[in-house]
Amino acid sequence: MEVITTHTGCDFDGLASMVAAVKLYPGAKIYISPSPSQEVRDFMHLYGWMIPAERFEPERIKEVKRLILVDTRWVSRIGILGKLVEEKKVEIHIYDHHPSHPGEIKGDLEICREVGAATSIMVDLIKKKNISITPFEATLFTLGIYEDTGSLSFSSTTSFDLQAVAYLLERGAKLEFISNFLNRGLTEKQYILLKDFIEKAKVIFVNGVEIVMITTRVDDFVGGLSSPLHKFIDLKNPDVVFAVIGSKDKVYVMARSRLPFVDVDEILSFMGGGGHSLAASAVLKNVDLKSVEKRIQKILREKIRPYPTVEKVMRSSVKMVSPEVTAGEVKEILDRGKLDALPVREKGKIVGAISRPRVEFIIKRSSASTLIKGYYSKKFTSISPSISLKRAEQIMMEEETPWLFVFKGQEFQGIITSFDIFNAFHSGSISPCENLAPLLKKKVPPEVMGILQQAGEVARTMGFLVFIVGGFVRDLLLGNENFDIDLLVEGDGIAFAKNLAQKLKARLTVHPEFGTATLDLREGFKFDIATSRREFYPRPAALPRIERAPLREDLFRRDFTVNAMAISINPPDFGRLIDFFGGKKDLEASRVRVLHPKSFIDDPTRIFRAVRFEQRYGFKIDKDTENLIKEAVRENIFQYVSGKRIKEELIQILEEDRPDKNIRRMEQLGILKLIHPGISLTLFKEKILDRLVDAIATYEVLTGERSRRWLTRLALLLDGAERQQIESFSQRYSFTREERETLFVSCRGWREIVKKLKVPKIKPSSIYFFLKSYPREALIIAMAGTESKLVKKRVILYLSSLQKVTLEISGNDLKKMGYRPSPEFSRILEEAKKAKLDGSIKTREEEIDFIRKNFLLRRK
Repeated sequence: MEVITTHTGCDFDGLASMVAAVKLYPGAKIYISPSPSQEVRDFMHLYGWMIPAERFEPERIKEVKRLILVDTRWVSRIGILGKLVEEKKVEIHIYDHHPSHPGEIKGDLEICREVGAATSIMVDLIKKKNISITPFEATLFTLGIYEDTGSLSFSSTTSFDLQAVAYLLERGAKLEFISNFLNRGLTEKQYILLKDFIEKAKVIFVNGVEIVMITTRVDDFVGGLSSPLHKFIDLKNPDVVFAVIGSKDKVYVMARSRLPFVDVDEILSFMGGGGHSLAASAVLKNVDLKSVEKRIQKILREKIRPYPTVEKVMRSSVKMVSPEVTAGEVKEILDRGKLDALPVREKGKIVGAISRPRVEFIIKRSSASTLIKGYYSKKFTSISPSISLKRAEQIMMEEETPWLFVFKGQEFQGIITSFDIFNAFHSGSISPCENLAPLLKKKVPPEVMGILQQAGEVARTMGFLVFIVGGFVRDLLLGNENFDIDLLVEGDGIAFAKNLAQKLKARLTVHPEFGTATLDLREGFKFDIATSRREFYPRPAALPRIERAPLREDLFRRDFTVNAMAISINPPDFGRLIDFFGGKKDLEASRVRVLHPKSFIDDPTRIFRAVRFEQRYGFKIDKDTENLIKEAVRENIFQYVSGKRIKEELIQILEEDRPDKNIRRMEQLGILKLIHPGISLTLFKEKILDRLVDAIATYEVLTGERSRRWLTRLALLLDGAERQQIESFSQRYSFTREERETLFVSCRGWREIVKKLKVPKIKPSSIYFFLKSYPREALIIAMAGTESKLVKKRVILYLSSLQKVTLEISGNDLKKMGYRPSPEFSRILEEAKKAKLDGSIKTREEEIDFIRKNFLLRRK
């Protein structure tokens, strides 16, 4: 007998690795320890029946000939099966991604690799052996990888893990499906523990590294201790955190690190624990909480190498000025020291700060002889010299200031600026003159970089200027991958495009009415080329009139400041960032801001894009911009826009993976009611909207087809609307007849589905013939809208198997059996299908026999 197992407290990486191992060892049984994680227990309750492998029964342990271990190499972590290792009577195969350790199990076959997740190793083997997997298995394997790599965000994630996920996505994995199991809410006890974490967290500095230490005690057992810790990390964003939790006679230690040089696995190994370099845990018995905390701090001091601190790079010889000095004198000191601010001291105490912009304002509005008294700011931000440069940079961003005063206790030590931190850490990424050429070279493929340089040369020979514009510039600064490159030409864009296409031997598509062209290159790369232009809107929401204009005017017509930046690719200043409207500053402040007050009047659909952009990037709509949106809503601005354009914008929002925040924001701004009075977002609908993510993913995994997510979510938002309202809504926004019927049936039908399927006893055939009359959107909403596990299971049964049941015989077979053709054929075949659905017949012969026994009339 072959048995596959993983570590105690089985997580999704362990579960997925075991299921993957079954693909490599057909016929092997799997053994899950009695205490898997709560998330795994919930998953198995709903979907365990879809895992085909047989379960191992511990009483048959003597029959085991081969033991397959996944995601572990520790005998102490495989429960009862540890006996087999100790007796050395079985063959052992090991598949693991943890670092090697002296006390680990030695296997007859070992495939171990330090990657983000053990599942990645298993998927690589499945891929190499060309073993087929179902969409459900692909989704489970992705869930395992995502859990152990923090959705591919942990620094332990490798390209090997990314390749595994890419392969799984090609095999039908659904990312939306996994969110319900990775982003769970806290139980009441976990929530209380989270509050305790927040209250008792304290910051210590070890060799310049900021460490968060939490020491607490719980009286009752709290399952899933890692969940409140993860929530704490989401809220506080620490680089390194240690949680020491006492419970009865045990002390649980959990550690997380985002810094590669703080190896928490190594640190906790001195306490008998282990895990990854970025996540580890330990359990100690009969020890004092405080002694454990002190021991951790001692190990940290020994193991963490010194990290650059503010003290190392701050400017300590900074002159302090009195409120009685003149603006001219202050400017001279600032220029001489190349500083941006100076501390203001009065009666031996720092009372404020005077900045370069303020001094220049005083000189411009008054004179250089004006005293700074009454002009300096009494607000300033101070930090300790012992904190890390990374933390100092974070504080600057939080406080929106390019400089900080450094104090040791009450004593002024100096000043540190963003330029100082830049010189210490970021030299070579973006130079002080805002040239992005090094960043372009780092992020853009060499062949594309070469094309950009050639484009600059072509423009130079033609006497034109050419720039990269649009979302590429924004995403480059955000660090997001984006090869959708738009080029803007100050000159004749089409003539430029023709010359460039000829030079590159590329295919060109020209749109002369818009002054644009598209250049199709090898390997799927595409450049959109446009002539720099200005737009004039003759009336609100009308299509614009276009004429040539300089770069600045072209950028000014765009939707938001963060999308109104450009990069020169002209030979003299290749890579120079051009930012007329403060887009980079808005990016750094995570702010969505329009360029002028008439922006939403010119194009009301920008309201949708503002909401979508805000939620997608975690930004915040600027206060003035939000007021402009509200004003446009009050003026019923959508009345000037075609229903088709609004429908397209709605579809884009509702097709997002998680549109709930978008919809909630639209409700807050009054946009939903403006679209149609029948659309509403209640607390009940918000709850279902969140569950729809999992329900949609379940449907797509089980059926292998993509659902109309937008229509499903829209049906939910229209739930409760009258037929007449749905009719008027569909007519206003150019819905097809089928879409309109789907909306109406789904709005009403999902509740009927829930009510019908709650009946204790119901035959599979009844489920099939009841549900087949409803659109798929109604089924998805029913799964999300019910608390009943029975209803969900029955819908899943229909989607996964019942709707795939077909008869092997047809009307032609009935004729051959001697039946006279008649409308009765439909009823005969329907009754036969009911019998097959209910399991009383299975084969073609049984179908024929069933008909002969039950339908003896109307023979020829």
